[in-house]
Amino acid sequence: MQLSWFPFSIAATLLFGVAMAFYKFPSAKNHNRFVTTFWSLAIPAILALIFFHQYLSSSTFDMLWVALIWGVTFTCIVLLQMYALSHVDTSVLFPITTTSSLIITVLIGIFFFGEHISIIQTLGVILAIIAIFLFLYNGRKFQYSSLIVGVGSGIVFISAFNKVLQKIVSDKFDIHAFQIYQYLFASIFALLIYLIIHRRDWKTHIFSGGLKIGSLIGIFSFFGGYSFYIALTKGSFPLITAIHSLYILVTALTAYFLFQEKITTKKILLLLVAVLAVILIRVG
Repeated sequence: MQLSWFPFSIAATLLFGVAMAFYKFPSAKNHNRFVTTFWSLAIPAILALIFFHQYLSSSTFDMLWVALIWGVTFTCIVLLQMYALSHVDTSVLFPITTTSSLIITVLIGIFFFGEHISIIQTLGVILAIIAIFLFLYNGRKFQYSSLIVGVGSGIVFISAFNKVLQKIVSDKFDIHAFQIYQYLFASIFALLIYLIIHRRDWKTHIFSGGLKIGSLIGIFSFFGGYSFYIALTKGSFPLITAIHSLYILVTALTAYFLFQEKITTKKILLLLVAVLAVILIRVG
């Protein structure tokens, strides 16, 4: 079996993992998260136009509607994640939301698309539930406020919804052209939110500290996503997505070095259980 897909899969995992850790910067460095979100989406829109403009002829009206929905929902996810990271470590938030959204996606596949779940996937779901429970509880004590639980639930359900959209996109539309529109609509929606929040002083903040870190997030996210797509064109979907699930380890390690987040033995074990659960669900 040729491994031409492997370097791209590893690159996607590393780039995406680092990008997700950068979401912590607004709270850690007191950057404006609305500015950061806008630039994290505007930069990929520009890059997508540069790299994929030749595919614009493949655009359809239905594609535009789906891209608009994706843009709005993804912007909401980014803002919710940045808010949650002001209260929760990256090594806790992303394992919980990733495994939870994957469980929801599996359930959607079963009830709405008639898909069947294997014994291996069932084991993965059970491990994911155990990991989520242990992340949320310290002994018998629930560790987080109802607000954070609500924010996390929003991330989980919107992420699961977007995974369904991605399935539709991969089956019906040209993925190159779609990336242009998805980031374009997302950046426009993020800009509108920013202008509403900062309608009196929008000129003061738009080129503030959030510009640099948002641009970095955008660059890492775009090339991570692009590498992931190239890997999918060259290799096995289950293998590539299984490797990609390791991004939560990359995110935790990056946050440890950048923000000195504590990584306890319990966190390490739960991270490994979460990764194993994701791999079982995706490969099974």
